[in-house]
Amino acid sequence: MRVIAIDPGVETGYCYAEIENKRLKFYPHQGVDDVDDLWRKLKDFEPRIIVCEDWEDRRGARATGGVNSFPVQLIGVARLYSLVSPQQCAVYLQKPNVGLGGFYSDKMLKELKFYVRGLPHGMSATKHLLQWATFGAGYQYIGTQRDFAEKLTSWEGG
Repeated sequence: MRVIAIDPGVETGYCYAEIENKRLKFYPHQGVDDVDDLWRKLKDFEPRIIVCEDWEDRRGARATGGVNSFPVQLIGVARLYSLVSPQQCAVYLQKPNVGLGGFYSDKMLKELKFYVRGLPHGMSATKHLLQWATFGAGYQYIGTQRDFAEKLTSWEGG
């Protein structure tokens, strides 16, 4: 089963993943994508599950003119894809503090040898993916194994 985790933004973090036999293999990366780019990624990858950081309107940022609502467009693309996907596709939105402030800190990713230097948005997507797999709905696919995940150095699955 294919899963993609998305940390939407001007530079978007991605984590392609596949779950098979209660093992999660994942590949984090990031890029500057437009809505069309995300649509193509989803269409080509054909995920069954999308784990995506939700967007919050931070009033302090809005008051100072610092709000960037582009992530909302990317979230909309993910939700639209789930509606028109040729196969059933679920979207799980996580508040930023759930994925980024949860168990999988940078320190934990380093201990697990999952951390990739110079890939901050890819690491954010990885945190959302692992948080979903360990403490969210993804638990049903992983079970109680402690060593359930493997970081890949490239993605060959499409």
